Amino acid sequence: MANPDRWDRISIPEFQDLAQRFGTPFFLYSADEICRRIDLVRESMGKLVEIFYAVKANPNIELLKRIRTSADGLDVSSEGELEQGFMAGFNMANVSFAGPAKTVNELRLAIQRGAGFISIESLRELKECIEISSAIGIKANIGIRINPPSVNRSFGIKMGGRPMQFGIDEEDLNPALELIHNNLAHLDFRGIHIYEGSQCFETGGIMESVLNCLRITRQIESQTGLCCRTINFGGGFGVSHGENNHELDVNALAKELIPTLREFQSSSQVKRQFVFELGRFLTAEAGIYVSQVVSAKQSRGKTFVIVNGGLHHHLSAAGTFGTALRSNFALRNISRPNAPKIRCNIAGPSCNPTDLLGIDVELSQPEQGDLIAVLKSGSYGFTASPLLFLGRRTPVEIIRHRGETFLGRPSRTILDFN
Repeated sequence: MANPDRWDRISIPEFQDLAQRFGTPFFLYSADEICRRIDLVRESMGKLVEIFYAVKANPNIELLKRIRTSADGLDVSSEGELEQGFMAGFNMANVSFAGPAKTVNELRLAIQRGAGFISIESLRELKECIEISSAIGIKANIGIRINPPSVNRSFGIKMGGRPMQFGIDEEDLNPALELIHNNLAHLDFRGIHIYEGSQCFETGGIMESVLNCLRITRQIESQTGLCCRTINFGGGFGVSHGENNHELDVNALAKELIPTLREFQSSSQVKRQFVFELGRFLTAEAGIYVSQVVSAKQSRGKTFVIVNGGLHHHLSAAGTFGTALRSNFALRNISRPNAPKIRCNIAGPSCNPTDLLGIDVELSQPEQGDLIAVLKSGSYGFTASPLLFLGRRTPVEIIRHRGETFLGRPSRTILDFN
Protein backbone atom coordinates (compact mmCIF):
# COMPACT_ATOMS: atom_id res chain seq x y z
CA MET A 1 0.00 0.00 0.00
CA ALA A 2 2.91 2.39 0.58
CA ASN A 3 3.28 5.07 -2.06
CA PRO A 4 6.52 6.88 -1.16
CA ASP A 5 6.78 8.79 -4.45
CA ARG A 6 3.30 10.33 -4.28
CA TRP A 7 4.55 13.79 -3.38
CA ASP A 8 7.10 13.63 -6.19
CA ARG A 9 4.17 14.08 -8.54
CA ILE A 10 3.83 17.68 -7.38
CA SER A 11 6.19 19.82 -9.39
CA ILE A 12 8.66 22.32 -7.95
CA PRO A 13 6.67 25.25 -9.42
CA GLU A 14 3.49 23.88 -7.78
CA PHE A 15 5.15 23.79 -4.37
CA GLN A 16 6.52 27.27 -4.91
CA ASP A 17 3.06 28.46 -5.86
CA LEU A 18 1.58 26.95 -2.68
CA ALA A 19 4.26 28.66 -0.59
CA GLN A 20 3.51 31.97 -2.30
CA ARG A 21 -0.27 31.62 -2.02
CA PHE A 22 -0.51 30.34 1.54
CA GLY A 23 2.85 31.15 3.14
CA THR A 24 5.10 28.79 5.07
CA PRO A 25 5.13 26.64 7.04
CA PHE A 26 2.14 24.63 5.85
CA PHE A 27 0.63 21.17 6.10
CA LEU A 28 -0.72 19.69 2.87
CA TYR A 29 -3.17 16.78 3.12
CA SER A 30 -4.49 14.49 0.41
CA ALA A 31 -8.09 13.54 1.12
CA ASP A 32 -7.94 11.24 -1.90
CA GLU A 33 -5.09 9.23 -0.35
CA ILE A 34 -6.99 8.75 2.91
CA CYS A 35 -10.08 7.60 1.02
CA ARG A 36 -7.94 5.25 -1.05
CA ARG A 37 -6.48 3.62 2.03
CA ILE A 38 -9.87 3.26 3.71
CA ASP A 39 -11.22 1.53 0.62
CA LEU A 40 -8.19 -0.75 0.29
CA VAL A 41 -8.36 -1.92 3.90
CA ARG A 42 -12.10 -2.55 3.72
CA GLU A 43 -11.88 -4.34 0.36
CA SER A 44 -8.94 -6.50 1.44
CA MET A 45 -11.01 -7.71 4.39
CA GLY A 46 -13.89 -8.78 2.21
CA LYS A 47 -16.10 -5.95 3.49
CA LEU A 48 -16.55 -7.90 6.72
CA VAL A 49 -15.09 -5.07 8.78
CA GLU A 50 -16.16 -1.44 8.97
CA ILE A 51 -13.44 1.21 9.04
CA PHE A 52 -13.96 4.03 11.52
CA TYR A 53 -11.70 7.05 11.15
CA ALA A 54 -9.91 8.01 14.40
CA VAL A 55 -10.44 11.77 14.49
CA LYS A 56 -7.55 12.34 16.90
CA ALA A 57 -5.07 11.51 14.12
CA ASN A 58 -6.15 14.53 12.07
CA PRO A 59 -9.32 16.43 13.02
CA ASN A 60 -9.29 19.11 10.32
CA ILE A 61 -12.99 19.64 9.59
CA GLU A 62 -12.50 20.28 5.87
CA LEU A 63 -10.65 16.97 5.66
CA LEU A 64 -13.43 15.20 7.58
CA LYS A 65 -16.00 16.53 5.11
CA ARG A 66 -14.02 15.06 2.18
CA ILE A 67 -13.64 11.57 3.68
CA ARG A 68 -17.21 11.30 4.98
CA THR A 69 -18.45 9.16 2.11
CA SER A 70 -15.52 6.73 2.41
CA ALA A 71 -15.26 6.15 6.17
CA ASP A 72 -17.94 3.93 7.74
CA GLY A 73 -17.89 6.00 10.90
CA LEU A 74 -15.80 7.95 13.38
CA ASP A 75 -13.87 7.24 16.55
CA VAL A 76 -13.94 10.33 18.78
CA SER A 77 -12.59 11.04 22.25
CA SER A 78 -13.95 14.45 23.29
CA GLU A 79 -16.86 16.84 22.93
CA GLY A 80 -14.80 18.79 20.39
CA GLU A 81 -14.20 15.77 18.17
CA LEU A 82 -17.83 14.73 18.50
CA GLU A 83 -18.95 18.18 17.33
CA GLN A 84 -16.37 18.19 14.51
CA GLY A 85 -17.90 14.96 13.24
CA PHE A 86 -21.42 16.36 13.57
CA MET A 87 -20.49 19.58 11.71
CA ALA A 88 -18.76 17.54 8.99
CA GLY A 89 -22.04 15.71 8.33
CA PHE A 90 -21.30 12.28 9.76
CA ASN A 91 -24.21 10.13 10.91
CA MET A 92 -23.95 10.14 14.72
CA ALA A 93 -25.23 6.56 14.82
CA ASN A 94 -21.86 5.62 13.31
CA VAL A 95 -19.77 7.36 15.97
CA SER A 96 -17.84 5.59 18.71
CA PHE A 97 -16.94 7.75 21.73
CA ALA A 98 -14.00 6.54 23.84
CA GLY A 99 -11.76 8.14 26.46
CA PRO A 100 -11.24 7.72 30.22
CA ALA A 101 -12.33 11.22 31.31
CA LYS A 102 -15.75 11.74 29.74
CA THR A 103 -17.54 14.48 31.65
CA VAL A 104 -21.23 14.54 32.48
CA ASN A 105 -21.72 17.24 29.83
CA GLU A 106 -19.89 15.15 27.21
CA LEU A 107 -21.94 12.06 28.04
CA ARG A 108 -25.16 14.07 27.87
CA LEU A 109 -24.20 15.53 24.50
CA ALA A 110 -23.27 12.09 23.14
CA ILE A 111 -26.61 10.66 24.27
CA GLN A 112 -28.56 13.62 22.89
CA ARG A 113 -26.73 13.46 19.58
CA GLY A 114 -27.44 9.72 19.36
CA ALA A 115 -23.82 8.55 19.34
CA GLY A 116 -23.96 4.92 18.33
CA PHE A 117 -21.41 3.53 20.78
CA ILE A 118 -20.30 5.17 24.03
CA SER A 119 -17.36 3.14 25.32
CA ILE A 120 -17.86 2.81 29.06
CA GLU A 121 -14.46 2.95 30.80
CA SER A 122 -15.54 3.01 34.46
CA LEU A 123 -18.51 2.35 36.73
CA ARG A 124 -18.71 6.12 37.20
CA GLU A 125 -19.37 6.65 33.48
CA LEU A 126 -21.94 3.86 33.45
CA LYS A 127 -23.87 5.27 36.40
CA GLU A 128 -23.85 8.74 34.87
CA CYS A 129 -25.18 7.40 31.56
CA ILE A 130 -28.04 5.75 33.44
CA GLU A 131 -28.84 8.98 35.32
CA ILE A 132 -28.68 11.13 32.19
CA SER A 133 -30.79 8.71 30.15
CA SER A 134 -33.40 8.53 32.89
CA ALA A 135 -33.53 12.34 33.13
CA ILE A 136 -33.80 13.16 29.42
CA GLY A 137 -35.72 10.10 28.26
CA ILE A 138 -33.23 8.96 25.62
CA LYS A 139 -31.52 5.60 25.80
CA ALA A 140 -27.74 5.65 25.92
CA ASN A 141 -26.07 3.46 23.30
CA ILE A 142 -23.23 1.95 25.29
CA GLY A 143 -20.57 -0.72 25.12
CA ILE A 144 -17.81 -1.71 27.50
CA ARG A 145 -14.18 -0.93 26.86
CA ILE A 146 -12.16 -3.76 28.36
CA ASN A 147 -8.58 -3.80 29.56
CA PRO A 148 -7.34 -7.38 29.00
CA PRO A 149 -4.77 -8.89 31.38
CA SER A 150 -2.07 -9.09 28.71
CA VAL A 151 -1.21 -7.50 25.35
CA ASN A 152 0.87 -8.93 22.52
CA ARG A 153 4.47 -7.68 22.61
CA SER A 154 4.27 -6.49 18.98
CA PHE A 155 2.25 -3.38 19.88
CA GLY A 156 4.77 -0.56 19.97
CA ILE A 157 2.65 1.56 22.32
CA LYS A 158 0.56 -0.55 24.69
CA MET A 159 -2.89 0.68 25.72
CA GLY A 160 -3.79 -2.29 27.92
CA GLY A 161 -2.46 -5.42 29.56
CA ARG A 162 -1.33 -3.69 32.75
CA PRO A 163 -2.74 -1.14 35.23
CA MET A 164 -4.19 1.50 32.90
CA GLN A 165 -6.59 4.43 32.92
CA PHE A 166 -8.32 2.94 29.87
CA GLY A 167 -11.32 0.66 30.11
CA ILE A 168 -12.50 -1.73 32.81
CA ASP A 169 -10.13 -4.54 33.80
CA GLU A 170 -11.38 -7.84 32.44
CA GLU A 171 -11.39 -9.44 35.89
CA ASP A 172 -13.63 -6.61 37.20
CA LEU A 173 -16.35 -6.77 34.54
CA ASN A 174 -19.10 -8.43 36.57
CA PRO A 175 -20.36 -5.36 38.51
CA ALA A 176 -20.60 -3.35 35.28
CA LEU A 177 -22.37 -6.13 33.41
CA GLU A 178 -24.83 -6.60 36.29
CA LEU A 179 -25.55 -2.86 36.36
CA ILE A 180 -26.16 -2.89 32.60
CA HIS A 181 -28.44 -5.91 32.85
CA ASN A 182 -30.52 -4.20 35.54
CA ASN A 183 -30.88 -0.93 33.63
CA LEU A 184 -31.79 -1.95 30.09
CA ALA A 185 -34.74 0.44 30.27
CA HIS A 186 -32.17 3.25 30.02
CA LEU A 187 -29.33 1.55 28.16
CA ASP A 188 -29.00 0.00 24.73
CA PHE A 189 -26.06 -2.37 25.16
CA ARG A 190 -24.17 -2.60 21.86
CA GLY A 191 -21.08 -4.70 22.63
CA ILE A 192 -17.42 -4.43 23.52
CA HIS A 193 -14.36 -2.39 22.64
CA ILE A 194 -10.75 -3.45 23.16
CA TYR A 195 -7.85 -1.26 22.06
CA GLU A 196 -4.66 -3.10 22.94
CA GLY A 197 -2.17 -0.63 21.47
CA SER A 198 -0.76 1.12 18.43
CA GLN A 199 2.05 0.76 15.92
CA CYS A 200 1.75 -3.01 15.50
CA PHE A 201 3.60 -4.29 12.41
CA GLU A 202 2.97 -8.01 12.94
CA THR A 203 -0.23 -9.69 11.76
CA GLY A 204 0.04 -12.14 14.65
CA GLY A 205 -0.33 -9.30 17.14
CA ILE A 206 -3.52 -8.00 15.51
CA MET A 207 -4.93 -11.53 15.21
CA GLU A 208 -4.25 -12.27 18.86
CA SER A 209 -6.14 -9.12 19.78
CA VAL A 210 -9.06 -10.08 17.51
CA LEU A 211 -9.25 -13.59 18.96
CA ASN A 212 -9.18 -12.10 22.45
CA CYS A 213 -12.16 -9.88 21.58
CA LEU A 214 -14.10 -12.84 20.24
CA ARG A 215 -13.29 -14.92 23.33
CA ILE A 216 -14.53 -12.19 25.66
CA THR A 217 -17.66 -11.72 23.53
CA ARG A 218 -18.56 -15.40 23.89
CA GLN A 219 -17.90 -15.23 27.62
CA ILE A 220 -20.10 -12.18 28.19
CA GLU A 221 -22.96 -13.54 26.09
CA SER A 222 -22.93 -16.98 27.72
CA GLN A 223 -22.73 -15.63 31.27
CA THR A 224 -25.12 -12.68 31.07
CA GLY A 225 -27.46 -13.15 28.13
CA LEU A 226 -26.41 -9.75 26.83
CA CYS A 227 -25.81 -9.55 23.08
CA CYS A 228 -22.66 -8.02 21.60
CA ARG A 229 -23.86 -6.72 18.25
CA THR A 230 -20.79 -4.50 17.85
CA ILE A 231 -17.26 -5.75 18.37
CA ASN A 232 -14.71 -2.95 18.11
CA PHE A 233 -11.24 -4.44 17.69
CA GLY A 234 -9.50 -1.08 18.14
CA GLY A 235 -6.74 -0.37 15.66
CA GLY A 236 -3.04 0.03 15.97
CA PHE A 237 -2.01 -0.92 12.43
CA GLY A 238 1.67 -0.02 12.19
CA VAL A 239 3.10 2.46 9.69
CA SER A 240 6.60 3.90 9.78
CA HIS A 241 7.51 7.55 9.27
CA GLY A 242 11.04 6.91 8.06
CA GLU A 243 12.63 6.01 4.75
CA ASN A 244 11.95 2.27 5.02
CA ASN A 245 8.18 2.56 4.23
CA HIS A 246 7.47 -0.32 6.61
CA GLU A 247 3.82 -0.95 7.46
CA LEU A 248 1.45 -3.72 8.54
CA ASP A 249 0.72 -6.13 5.68
CA VAL A 250 -3.06 -5.78 5.43
CA ASN A 251 -3.43 -8.51 2.80
CA ALA A 252 -1.56 -11.00 5.01
CA LEU A 253 -3.78 -10.02 7.93
CA ALA A 254 -6.90 -10.48 5.82
CA LYS A 255 -5.96 -14.08 4.94
CA GLU A 256 -6.16 -14.97 8.63
CA LEU A 257 -8.91 -12.58 9.62
CA ILE A 258 -11.57 -13.31 6.99
CA PRO A 259 -12.09 -17.03 7.79
CA THR A 260 -12.00 -16.29 11.53
CA LEU A 261 -14.73 -13.66 11.30
CA ARG A 262 -16.84 -15.72 8.91
CA GLU A 263 -16.70 -18.69 11.26
CA PHE A 264 -17.60 -16.54 14.26
CA GLN A 265 -20.50 -14.93 12.39
CA SER A 266 -21.86 -18.25 11.16
CA SER A 267 -21.81 -19.71 14.68
CA SER A 268 -24.35 -17.15 15.86
CA GLN A 269 -27.77 -15.93 14.80
CA VAL A 270 -26.74 -12.40 15.71
CA LYS A 271 -25.81 -9.95 12.95
CA ARG A 272 -22.45 -8.58 14.06
CA GLN A 273 -20.77 -5.28 13.31
CA PHE A 274 -16.99 -5.69 13.30
CA VAL A 275 -15.02 -2.44 13.54
CA PHE A 276 -11.42 -1.34 13.19
CA GLU A 277 -10.73 2.26 14.21
CA LEU A 278 -7.74 3.53 12.27
CA GLY A 279 -5.97 6.86 12.33
CA ARG A 280 -2.23 7.02 11.69
CA PHE A 281 -2.41 4.09 9.24
CA LEU A 282 -4.84 6.05 7.05
CA THR A 283 -3.42 9.54 7.38
CA ALA A 284 0.37 9.40 7.85
CA GLU A 285 1.27 9.07 4.17
CA ALA A 286 -1.50 11.44 3.17
CA GLY A 287 0.23 14.50 4.60
CA ILE A 288 3.38 16.57 4.15
CA TYR A 289 4.77 19.44 6.26
CA VAL A 290 6.70 22.15 4.45
CA SER A 291 8.91 24.81 6.03
CA GLN A 292 11.42 27.23 4.53
CA VAL A 293 15.15 27.55 5.09
CA VAL A 294 16.05 30.70 7.01
CA SER A 295 19.80 30.13 7.34
CA ALA A 296 22.55 27.55 7.80
CA LYS A 297 25.52 27.44 10.15
CA GLN A 298 28.40 25.24 11.28
CA SER A 299 28.85 24.26 14.90
CA ARG A 300 31.85 22.11 15.85
CA GLY A 301 31.86 20.09 12.69
CA LYS A 302 28.07 19.79 12.33
CA THR A 303 25.89 21.58 9.77
CA PHE A 304 22.64 23.05 11.04
CA VAL A 305 19.99 24.07 8.52
CA ILE A 306 17.55 26.36 10.33
CA VAL A 307 13.96 26.49 9.09
CA ASN A 308 10.89 28.47 10.08
CA GLY A 309 8.98 25.38 11.25
CA GLY A 310 9.64 22.93 14.03
CA LEU A 311 8.33 21.17 17.10
CA HIS A 312 5.73 23.88 17.76
CA HIS A 313 3.97 22.73 14.57
CA HIS A 314 5.09 19.10 14.28
CA LEU A 315 6.00 17.63 17.65
CA SER A 316 5.94 14.09 16.26
CA ALA A 317 8.68 14.83 13.72
CA ALA A 318 10.81 16.27 16.52
CA GLY A 319 10.53 12.87 18.22
CA THR A 320 8.70 13.87 21.37
CA PHE A 321 5.14 12.66 20.77
CA GLY A 322 3.97 9.05 20.98
CA THR A 323 7.36 7.35 20.54
CA ALA A 324 9.75 5.67 22.94
CA LEU A 325 12.79 6.24 20.71
CA ARG A 326 13.41 9.15 18.36
CA SER A 327 13.77 8.42 14.66
CA ASN A 328 13.86 10.76 11.68
CA PHE A 329 10.84 11.22 9.47
CA ALA A 330 11.58 11.10 5.74
CA LEU A 331 12.76 14.56 4.62
CA ARG A 332 13.23 16.16 1.18
CA ASN A 333 14.57 19.38 -0.25
CA ILE A 334 11.71 19.92 -2.68
CA SER A 335 13.15 23.13 -4.12
CA ARG A 336 16.40 21.55 -5.37
CA PRO A 337 16.02 17.75 -5.21
CA ASN A 338 18.99 17.14 -7.51
CA ALA A 339 21.54 19.20 -5.58
CA PRO A 340 24.58 17.38 -4.08
CA LYS A 341 23.78 15.52 -0.87
CA ILE A 342 25.09 16.65 2.50
CA ARG A 343 24.74 15.47 6.10
CA CYS A 344 22.97 17.98 8.32
CA ASN A 345 20.60 18.65 11.17
CA ILE A 346 17.30 20.41 10.44
CA ALA A 347 16.62 22.82 13.30
CA GLY A 348 13.47 24.74 14.09
CA PRO A 349 13.27 28.33 15.33
CA SER A 350 12.58 27.80 19.03
CA CYS A 351 14.95 28.18 21.98
CA ASN A 352 14.78 24.48 22.75
CA PRO A 353 17.57 21.99 21.92
CA THR A 354 15.03 19.30 21.02
CA ASP A 355 13.61 21.44 18.21
CA LEU A 356 15.14 19.28 15.48
CA LEU A 357 13.08 17.95 12.57
CA GLY A 358 16.02 15.82 11.44
CA ILE A 359 19.27 14.66 13.05
CA ASP A 360 22.23 13.71 10.87
CA VAL A 361 20.04 13.36 7.77
CA GLU A 362 21.22 13.10 4.18
CA LEU A 363 19.59 15.89 2.18
CA SER A 364 20.06 17.69 -1.11
CA GLN A 365 22.11 20.68 0.01
CA PRO A 366 19.67 23.39 1.14
CA GLU A 367 20.07 27.07 0.43
CA GLN A 368 18.29 30.02 1.98
CA GLY A 369 14.68 30.10 0.80
CA ASP A 370 14.51 26.38 -0.13
CA LEU A 371 11.41 24.42 0.87
CA ILE A 372 12.09 21.45 3.16
CA ALA A 373 9.39 18.80 3.36
CA VAL A 374 8.72 16.32 6.14
CA LEU A 375 6.90 13.41 4.49
CA LYS A 376 4.33 11.13 6.16
CA SER A 377 3.05 14.05 8.22
CA GLY A 378 -0.69 13.53 7.90
CA SER A 379 -1.14 12.27 11.47
CA TYR A 380 -0.54 13.78 14.90
CA GLY A 381 0.92 16.98 13.52
CA PHE A 382 -0.98 20.25 13.82
CA THR A 383 -3.26 19.48 16.80
CA ALA A 384 -0.72 17.29 18.62
CA SER A 385 1.81 20.13 18.85
CA PRO A 386 2.35 23.15 21.16
CA LEU A 387 1.11 25.61 18.56
CA LEU A 388 1.39 28.72 20.73
CA PHE A 389 4.91 28.00 21.99
CA LEU A 390 6.98 31.21 21.78
CA GLY A 391 4.10 33.03 20.13
CA ARG A 392 4.82 32.05 16.53
CA ARG A 393 2.13 31.83 13.87
CA THR A 394 0.30 28.54 13.44
CA PRO A 395 0.88 26.74 10.14
CA VAL A 396 -1.60 26.82 7.30
CA GLU A 397 -3.44 23.57 6.55
CA ILE A 398 -4.15 22.91 2.86
CA ILE A 399 -6.37 20.16 1.41
CA ARG A 400 -6.08 18.45 -1.98
CA HIS A 401 -9.15 16.60 -3.19
CA ARG A 402 -10.21 15.52 -6.67
CA GLY A 403 -7.74 17.77 -8.39
CA GLU A 404 -8.48 20.88 -6.34
CA THR A 405 -6.28 22.53 -3.72
CA PHE A 406 -7.91 24.77 -1.13
CA LEU A 407 -7.46 26.23 2.33
CA GLY A 408 -8.35 23.85 5.15
CA ARG A 409 -7.41 26.10 8.05
CA PRO A 410 -5.79 29.56 7.97
CA SER A 411 -2.71 30.61 9.92
CA ARG A 412 -3.36 32.43 13.19
CA THR A 413 -1.23 34.53 15.50
CA ILE A 414 -1.05 34.28 19.28
CA LEU A 415 -3.08 37.51 19.39
CA ASP A 416 -6.00 35.65 17.85
CA PHE A 417 -6.15 33.54 21.02
CA ASN A 418 -6.06 36.46 23.47
